Amino acid sequence: MTNVNIGLPLSTSQKSKTFETDPYQQQKAKIDDRRFIPKPYLETAQNIEQQFAEYMLNEMNKSIAKSESDSAPGADYYEALKTTEQAKIMASQNQLGLQNVILDQIYPKRMRNEMALRQYEMQAERIFRQKPAIVKADKFDTIEMGKNDSNPNETGGLK
Repeated sequence: MTNVNIGLPLSTSQKSKTFETDPYQQQKAKIDDRRFIPKPYLETAQNIEQQFAEYMLNEMNKSIAKSESDSAPGADYYEALKTTEQAKIMASQNQLGLQNVILDQIYPKRMRNEMALRQYEMQAERIFRQKPAIVKADKFDTIEMGKNDSNPNETGGLK
């Protein structure tokens, strides 16, 4: 006799059997390709999602009718702080899923492996070492304005 699923939730033993036999789920569980994405790319994707979430929350807040009591001095400032923090939390938890889309565009899945990450880190280190250091000069050349020590007749200037 075969098992017929009539829309009832699976028991935990049935769920684990399904996971154990499905090779796609096993492969997906094994590979966490985000660990091979350089940190600047992850931060960029998170910041873009945060900006989008903040914009979306601002637009949603505009649709809410505000009463006179909501217009206390400084209320707009604190409302903006609240919206920014909400957007940060949404982005840190990747609630919108926008980070995945952005990362697929700026750092494709084919590049998400240990070798590519090492090459990126070596190249970034090499670039960082080549940056010129800012050195404070002890001596400065001075130019005095208004002094003309040259004689135009001797140097071939205008007569």
